[in-house]
Amino acid sequence: MPPIYEYHCDTCEFTMPSGWGGYMYVQAKICATCGELIHEIEDFCVGCGTRTETVDTAGYERITCSHPLEHKEVERVLGANPSEEKRNNRTGFNSHCVCRDCLSQCELDVERDNRQCPDCESPRVRTLDELVDEPCPNCEEGTFIQGTNRGVA
Repeated sequence: MPPIYEYHCDTCEFTMPSGWGGYMYVQAKICATCGELIHEIEDFCVGCGTRTETVDTAGYERITCSHPLEHKEVERVLGANPSEEKRNNRTGFNSHCVCRDCLSQCELDVERDNRQCPDCESPRVRTLDELVDEPCPNCEEGTFIQGTNRGVA
């Protein structure tokens, strides 16, 4: 199990979410007819009754996969035994991030998403791990640290 850490500045009160830097997600289809999330383990859309294999989609929504049962959420959304390609295309990891310009905090999949602040559009977005041992983005005087281990996730 990965350790849970506190992330904060050693000088000012600036903190980021504790944990292990982010969380796994799975992309669920959105039904174009009714807007409900499609769980491919079900035979029908819960909103309109359309068979799940024939649903026209209106895009995808990222659903958080709670630790330690990430595989259960993936199965619920993608169906039993999804292909490796489907799993790779529809799952990812959102990292907790902060904008070094406006201090906005957000979650981004740094492997897939543009590194751009959703508030000020700055490209100076950094993950928790990238901030560790760097100057604090808030006060610029302290050091942003990965604090004490608070157990395991």
